[in-house]
Amino acid sequence: MSSKTSRIYTSLAPIYDEIMKDVDYEDWADYVDAIIQEHNQDAETVLELACGTGKVAMYLEELECYEITATDFSEEMLEIAKTVADFREMNINWKQLDFFNIELEDKFDIVLSLFDSVNYILKEDEVLRMLENVEKVMHEDSLFIFDFTTPAHSEYVADMLNEEGITPDNIRFERHSFYMPTERIHVNEFDIEFLDKDKQTVLRREREVHRQRIYTLKEMKEIVAKSNMEIVAAYEDFVLDKANDKSERITMVLKCLKTP
Repeated sequence: MSSKTSRIYTSLAPIYDEIMKDVDYEDWADYVDAIIQEHNQDAETVLELACGTGKVAMYLEELECYEITATDFSEEMLEIAKTVADFREMNINWKQLDFFNIELEDKFDIVLSLFDSVNYILKEDEVLRMLENVEKVMHEDSLFIFDFTTPAHSEYVADMLNEEGITPDNIRFERHSFYMPTERIHVNEFDIEFLDKDKQTVLRREREVHRQRIYTLKEMKEIVAKSNMEIVAAYEDFVLDKANDKSERITMVLKCLKTP
């Protein structure tokens, strides 16, 4: 039986929560809330891009101070998110959305993109295109908050991310992670087997290959400088300390430049 290579976050959707099980989403939400309170205490409306299975959006909703629209390009990821949120009777507006083509009428106080989603944008001009689209849903007091991982992070974690496992739904997976420092590309290859209820027979095999461009702080600053946004802050991983060239994960806080 051969493997089929799938569009990213299609076959991965049903195992995503399993491979992310060690992530403390509540801490992520609290960190985002801390940044918002630091820079825009009056913020009420939040747009999350690339929300995945929606865990951060759900924890933000529990704070009962934000109106949240959570979006992702993957229908499969959104379906999982909506199922959980509906069961928990959470008030979140879910939408399928490509952040390269944002067509929404509303403006938002806060726009989010977390979990190094920006690293999936492999070219500088594509990052600029994403920023242009985000700008369309921002007003003069809005903030765009996103994180990205750096070479220091990939050099440290690449081998640690190699893993295998099986979900409660009988989906077996292996992840092969490696970092190419010359190209500054981090690759995660997922081989996924869907098993029968007895876990004896492979019903189908699928494969996803995820490629991320690993940016330095200097590069990201240079890209932002070419956009119509400016940097409000660049924070170290999960603290409100200023990021530096050795930071492994950096959270950027941007706002739109004022037009004459």
